[in-house]
Amino acid sequence: MGIFSTAFDYFLRGGPCMWPLLLCSVAVIAIGVERHLYYKKALSDTGFVMEFCRLMNAFDIEGAKELARGSKGDGAQLATDILEIKEDMGKRLESIAYAKADRAIEAAEEHLDFLTVLIGLAPMLGLLGTITGMISSFNALNERVQNPMAVTAGIGEALITTVFGLSIAIIGMCIHAYLSGRVKIASLNIYELASVLVDIIQAKNAGGKL
Repeated sequence: MGIFSTAFDYFLRGGPCMWPLLLCSVAVIAIGVERHLYYKKALSDTGFVMEFCRLMNAFDIEGAKELARGSKGDGAQLATDILEIKEDMGKRLESIAYAKADRAIEAAEEHLDFLTVLIGLAPMLGLLGTITGMISSFNALNERVQNPMAVTAGIGEALITTVFGLSIAIIGMCIHAYLSGRVKIASLNIYELASVLVDIIQAKNAGGKL
């Protein structure tokens, strides 16, 4: 309980700006956890993409279709949807495949812009707390004889909010870098799938083998 009571004491000493900073910290962690769980469930791994592309490049359409049906993630769903199309779509096939890929990437990028806002907002709130704390300290200078601890309290408020705001921003940047890396890999995978699907299916259609 000592640690929690000490932390709570510091939180209260940080002044009113600590409450929006607390909301920012909760939002940053919530976005990081939600996106990690979403990516774990929704994104196809690179191993599947490489094997699927190998089968498609070998013109093993049925093998690739079975692999996609037995796999999970947006890439597998994209491959299954395209391979289930029976008729010759012509040039529309490319539009359909890349539209589905764009929607998958858009879903993967969801909430990242909000996380970016929080990364910028947290240190600004910390700076606001710093300014209000220093104002309190300067106001207390006139009353230092009656209340000598007021100056120290204002300086403490300024420093606590600064540290808390910067800490949130640093953690948020680390989370954003991790999530952005996952999105980048997912983008490469999904567009590689779309490209292979379009090229191989069009080549098979042109050869009259489908």
